[in-house]
Amino acid sequence: MQLGAESLPQNAPWPAAPHELRRLRIRKRESQEKFWSRFGVTQSSGSRFETGVMIPPPVAILLRLYVNGRLNDEDLHG
Repeated sequence: MQLGAESLPQNAPWPAAPHELRRLRIRKRESQEKFWSRFGVTQSSGSRFETGVMIPPPVAILLRLYVNGRLNDEDLHG
């Protein structure tokens, strides 16, 4: 599934604005638990990221690769 990376700022430090994370998750029609678990993140932490808490660099890298289509669900779930 293509995530619409074109709607996210290319040169913005990932993540883009927290509301973009929420929008991405909702576009995929996934719960916080399902969406964030693919990145090794709990629902609780994912919720905080969606409200503006800083995302740790390893998770931010995975998110950017995922949004840009360089990683897919199979890559992340092994």
